[in-house]
Amino acid sequence: MRRRLPFILLALVCALSFGLNARMAADPRDDYQSADERSYGKLAVDIADNGHYGGRATNMREPLHWPPGAPMLFAVTYKLFGSDADREDYDIGAVYWSQALVTTGTTLMVFLLAWLLVGPWAGAIAGLIVATYAPLIGATGDQLSEPLGAFLLVTAFTVLALAIKRDRRLWLYAAAGALFGLTILTRTDLLPVPFLIAGAMVAVAVVRRRQIKATTLRYGLVAVTAGVVLAPWTIYASAEEGRLIPVTKGSAAALFVGTYLPGGGTTMGMKTHLEEELRRRHPEYAGMKTYKIPAADALQIFAERHPDLPRDQALQKEARENLLHYSTTEPVAFVKMQWSKAKRMWFFYYRGGGVHYISTPMRIWQVVLVILAGAGLLAGFLRRRHPLLGAVIITIAFSTLIHTIVVSQARYNIPLMPSLIAGGVAGWFFALQRRPKASEAETATMPAWNSEESASGARSATAPAT
Repeated sequence: MRRRLPFILLALVCALSFGLNARMAADPRDDYQSADERSYGKLAVDIADNGHYGGRATNMREPLHWPPGAPMLFAVTYKLFGSDADREDYDIGAVYWSQALVTTGTTLMVFLLAWLLVGPWAGAIAGLIVATYAPLIGATGDQLSEPLGAFLLVTAFTVLALAIKRDRRLWLYAAAGALFGLTILTRTDLLPVPFLIAGAMVAVAVVRRRQIKATTLRYGLVAVTAGVVLAPWTIYASAEEGRLIPVTKGSAAALFVGTYLPGGGTTMGMKTHLEEELRRRHPEYAGMKTYKIPAADALQIFAERHPDLPRDQALQKEARENLLHYSTTEPVAFVKMQWSKAKRMWFFYYRGGGVHYISTPMRIWQVVLVILAGAGLLAGFLRRRHPLLGAVIITIAFSTLIHTIVVSQARYNIPLMPSLIAGGVAGWFFALQRRPKASEAETATMPAWNSEESASGARSATAPAT
């Protein structure tokens, strides 16, 4: 029974997760469809029906603004279970059920990740927290990329943890890199992550002057396979645009909004600041609420300042000017804006498009959860120097930093929260366990473990002298 208990707990947690997400899938939040949701739907229908990515039938001005991961999943779902009605409004009902399955998979991977790091009880705690995490469940009811991004990222970390534990199986490092590549094709804001992780691990090995070749090989595989997965889409997108496009063109708009101090670094703030001019330019918006005005029309005001440049390049130029101007002329206000964006990303929770109420208990839980998980992650890493915890820290730190510069929203923490929770729970177990003996601690430090060598070393140490 004791051997079966972890698997029973795993089954119960996953059943709970699917039940909560299935309830959301059966009654999704479809009273308001954001521009992103509609665009993902258009791309999915175009892929499935026409074999195009935002072709003429969609009337999309910049289909490469959106990464291909979620549209590909939604296209498969639409092809298998879609209806004619989905083609009319691009709100694909079956997508919500695919989101429910994906998020159940996220719960499974969180359980396995914490189990691999510490044991089944850590897995059960982390899995239960993620299974009942309301913002992630709510995201099932929206046609967005965050649930898939969360699943792919935590799966990449789970495979990487297994690779570290089974150190000589290099194919696991390659598989982790491939999963990081798929994550980037879904969440472009994580583009540098596998390369930062690989660089950090190799740098630690060089500083320590230990296992340099082995570490370079292992984490080099992570970086290379991530690049190989990205290559076909990069070639396609670059050929379509006529210049290098790593994944999407969306970075220019996000950078502009994030550096536009009068708008507070938010899309809504930018539209509010420009509301009078937007309504003057577009009389058809007279009775429309401000948050429903397309952000593209607000961005067009600034793109028109550079008629000789394509829209994306014009916004990049405006964003660079924003960064230079506001950081030098109003540095205090600019730093405050960056801090407010970091708080918005982590200390607010995702409520769904068009939902403006705030639940005080959920807000308190979000803040407590982030602080406790973050503290556990840091404490566990300082205690054991486990490379997987280091990889999660690098990811969290980079994502936070980039979103203090580009646009920041609470929903951007959704892809990161499952990995943060798994790492945080495992970290607290590490921190609260007895300090390992010197021989044990040596095997748990960065840049990697070598379980087989550790086991043979232990056998040698306990063998009687001859």
